Amino acid sequence: MLAPSNKSSTFVKVPARHLLRGDVTGSGEVVISVSAGAKTPRGMVDVLLLKGERKRAAIWNARTIIGVRRGGVAPAEICEQASDEIPLSDRLPTFHELASFDASKAWDGLSPDQQREIGVLALRFGTVGQCEGYFHESIEGVRKGFSSSHWPPQVQASVVWPRLHIELIESAAQATFEALCEHFDPLWPQLFGWQARKEVKRP
Repeated sequence: MLAPSNKSSTFVKVPARHLLRGDVTGSGEVVISVSAGAKTPRGMVDVLLLKGERKRAAIWNARTIIGVRRGGVAPAEICEQASDEIPLSDRLPTFHELASFDASKAWDGLSPDQQREIGVLALRFGTVGQCEGYFHESIEGVRKGFSSSHWPPQVQASVVWPRLHIELIESAAQATFEALCEHFDPLWPQLFGWQARKEVKRP
């Protein structure tokens, strides 16, 4: 029977979308993969779990907090099974692929339509998404805020907002981040070069 290794592991709580291969849940199941591909419902992630010889797939809310043991050495069998069974569109990048990722090269390989879609999402995330956490209901809250405490008084006064307005912006910021992540997941095989790209013809 395959048993997860907890050697040098630590207990952490993370959103389901941030689970990693090798994480061990409270029920003793080992995370093999986490994906949010095109077929996964919006705001959800598809988690593949293994316990002993029993494997199962679960659909979890991407924002649900999961307590897991992390940092132990995952059994080699898990990595082998994961690489063989995970569809290309659901594969997670390796450390080397992330550390050496060339954004300029990946951008040049996208079609004009893809560039526009990503550009619009990036602009929204860079504006609405960046503003999450700046606004407070009182000037005292602004002065205690990590993001706004160093601002001059006239700027601090401009970010005192009603609670409803703050909640609407925070909700929009979260939705923007989720939309950006969900848009990128299906593009990973192309962005990381896991599949042959078609040459993009420029006018």
